[in-house]
Amino acid sequence: MAEGALEGIRVVDIGGTIATGYCGKLFADYGAEVINLEPADGFATRHLGPFLADSSSALHAYLNTGKKSVVPVSTSDAEHLVAGAALVLDGDVPHPLAEHCSGVLCSIRWYGEGPYGTFSGTDAQMFAFNGMLRSIGVPEGPPIIPTGYQAQVVGGVTAYIASLTEVLGRELGNASGPTVIETSIFEAMLCFTDVGVVSSFNSGIVVPRLGINRYPPTYPLGVFPCRDGWLGVTVLTPTQWHAFCALLGLDDLAHIDLFQTSVGRLQAVDMIEPMFCEKLLEHAAEDLFYRGQAARIPLARVPTMEELFGVDQFLARHAFAEARLPGGSVLTVPTTPFRLFATPPHFGGDVASLGEHTAEFL
Repeated sequence: MAEGALEGIRVVDIGGTIATGYCGKLFADYGAEVINLEPADGFATRHLGPFLADSSSALHAYLNTGKKSVVPVSTSDAEHLVAGAALVLDGDVPHPLAEHCSGVLCSIRWYGEGPYGTFSGTDAQMFAFNGMLRSIGVPEGPPIIPTGYQAQVVGGVTAYIASLTEVLGRELGNASGPTVIETSIFEAMLCFTDVGVVSSFNSGIVVPRLGINRYPPTYPLGVFPCRDGWLGVTVLTPTQWHAFCALLGLDDLAHIDLFQTSVGRLQAVDMIEPMFCEKLLEHAAEDLFYRGQAARIPLARVPTMEELFGVDQFLARHAFAEARLPGGSVLTVPTTPFRLFATPPHFGGDVASLGEHTAEFL
């Protein structure tokens, strides 16, 4: 394999959160030396589910392939490691070691500095505060709260972009001395609703929750059942609408004036949706996907969890790789979605046991 694009850069994670873990993962995947400076009981991610049969955290394994784990014997050992790092990643609560950073210090917190700076956060809060949560679910009930750690991953990606820019700038001689970068997970999540916020502010219109698979202004947009499997559908332009109707044998709907725009189709959703949902159930999702691709319709085959690792494009793109845990367990995990080709990323790798590399850095 070619030398990693970030070979020679040392990153020290003192935060131990999902967000700092994902940010560090992107550095490690491209060859940076990423050191988890862990407390005696390990980072919090070691204790977060889902868990494997040996009780080890699958989430921690995913975030920490190719990294080193150090449990400092003394405060001076920890200070020395932090002082020598090109980048130090700090988490929700400011770490006392952060003041010893002589390079780039990137803090990733729920709300950053400001009026909410001392507040704890959750991924669900981020979806609520950026307005996304309001649109998910049936109109007559409460919103559906997404599960998982998407907000923290988005915060980690945002921090990666900013900190990588600063680290590479310093490598080119464009800066010296300590630099602090602050990443707010809340502000990072606003990228998903920025257009809607501006539109609502300018128009004064608050769009109501319209139901499952109804996200204005695009329609149809969502995941729908087929004869076997599920299909992701996004139909925006008139050309896509005409091709979608032809694909399902609904040519009589294709050229109705009202249906030439997404907003018009959304106004007639109660008439359109039962018709195309009935047609979708007559076809296999995979067949529609390939036929739709040939007709340049944005359709996506949505695999079940059992089918996920066998999808042809995922195999071709090396979308998954193996994380090898200290006890011998092997876990299939997603690989980095951001690819360079002359200096490709590592796919998967070993997960360090707690303190495995401590002796190297004493």
